[in-house]
Amino acid sequence: MHIFIRLLLITLVLNLSSVIYSHPKHMIDKHYPIPPPTVDPGPDASLLVVHIIDSETNETTTATACVNEAAQEPDNDPYQKFSLRQSGNRHKGPIQYRPLNYYFYTDGKFEVRVPPGNVTLEIMKGYEYRSRLVQITVGKRDTVALEIRLEKAINMKSQGWFSGDTHIHMDRTGANDDTLLTITSAKNIQYAYLLAMNTDGYDQDRTYSGWGQKKGIGDGSVYQKGAYYISSGQEYRTSTLGHVTIIMPDEYVPGVGKTNDVDLGPSLGVIGDQTHDLNGFIGLAHGGYNHQEADGLLLDDKMDFLELLQFGGYRSLGLDGWYDFLNIGFRIPIVGACDFPYTRELGSEITYAWSEETPTPRTFASQLAEGKSFATSGPMLFLEVDSKKPGEIFNFPAGTETSLDVQINVESPLYPVRYVELIKDGQVVERMQFSDLNESCQLNAKLKITKSCWVAARTYAEAGTEAHTNPVYIYVGNNLPFNHDSARQIISRLEGSIESIPNKDVTKKLNFLKNELNKVLNKKKSLIPFPSILK
Repeated sequence: MHIFIRLLLITLVLNLSSVIYSHPKHMIDKHYPIPPPTVDPGPDASLLVVHIIDSETNETTTATACVNEAAQEPDNDPYQKFSLRQSGNRHKGPIQYRPLNYYFYTDGKFEVRVPPGNVTLEIMKGYEYRSRLVQITVGKRDTVALEIRLEKAINMKSQGWFSGDTHIHMDRTGANDDTLLTITSAKNIQYAYLLAMNTDGYDQDRTYSGWGQKKGIGDGSVYQKGAYYISSGQEYRTSTLGHVTIIMPDEYVPGVGKTNDVDLGPSLGVIGDQTHDLNGFIGLAHGGYNHQEADGLLLDDKMDFLELLQFGGYRSLGLDGWYDFLNIGFRIPIVGACDFPYTRELGSEITYAWSEETPTPRTFASQLAEGKSFATSGPMLFLEVDSKKPGEIFNFPAGTETSLDVQINVESPLYPVRYVELIKDGQVVERMQFSDLNESCQLNAKLKITKSCWVAARTYAEAGTEAHTNPVYIYVGNNLPFNHDSARQIISRLEGSIESIPNKDVTKKLNFLKNELNKVLNKKKSLIPFPSILK
């Protein structure tokens, strides 16, 4: 009898382990709103045969579609599991308040039954295209062919800007690449990075991993169709230190080998070093959680980017925390990344990077690491400081006193904006505010320069509509900017992490960084790895 009970307990533990470790998709179900059911169109239903065409190329194009304000969807939908009814749509962050009908994905051709009478279709494709609202009237049991043409409100590629999302979770089976590209291209995500994700343990995408990437990782995993790419990477996660996004490595980071408990180590700084040894790029996910390793990783220059704009807001460290690091001289770029399906919808936040040539997934990641980009949940935001774009640097000799012309342009046809701001060293120095939401606007300013600083632009409105550029950096006399209050804020957060993190090796490193930053405050020589003035 005792042997039977022991075997039963072992079986239960093994089954529980498979639930916990094999696939963490149960997390999606938390706080999941219940969608309304579709409506049966009835016995007299008519059939719509829809064809969506890109007006620029005159070719069939992928998109999302909503019929009769989400009342009807196709009876036979090969992409149904990706539809807004089936995935994403969590009640989390400001993005939950954005008005949004349930939609489904299409490769550009679909059939849907509708009741006779007035019918409305809404077709969308990311943030560059104008949404198309088509209204027709159908009789009983008609078959109606519809050709719907999508037009771009703004052609970002023609201006050297390319869209990407560094944090998407989708199973890549080895046989579904075309399906995944249909979904990501329907949101106009040109560079989609699909991430495996470990749970409590780690074994290089084996024992403890979900969202399997069965075609490998990095350059060898790249799949392209036209202007759209997917590639595979990983999210390395620990509950006490934080999460990091790893894209384009040659292989999965080794960590410390197979382990049941990633909280025992290593430091995420070690994961950063391993990523760079494998030619990959690493970002601090979810804005870097407070009281974890975030401030230490940024202060030790272990991260290539900070994933800040997510779920329609600036997460965890927030804008103030990011500004703190910029204010003491670091060049830490931010990205916008959706974390689908744990967010409301795929592509809710993306990053646009500028490049003189069409990037590959690797060179796109390189542009992000250089800060040649802006993060957005809708608006297209352009900053130029005397013709320099985000990520670029001015170098002026000591004693310079000059003025620079600043131009900020906003184009946001889908989610108009209410505010446009010019930000210098974390402070708003110019602001435009509109009583009504505005689709297109421009802010021009003269910026007086007497010492080293950084300059960025932000625009926003209600309900998760945000965009923020990375800075243009301005150096005078070979000096980095240094704000004492920002340094003290970082030290305060480091102290909170030191008290909270149980890993002694990590807290030892955080104490070292805290002491080194205190040396800078006291005008002593420090081992903090501040960036070079020249790139």
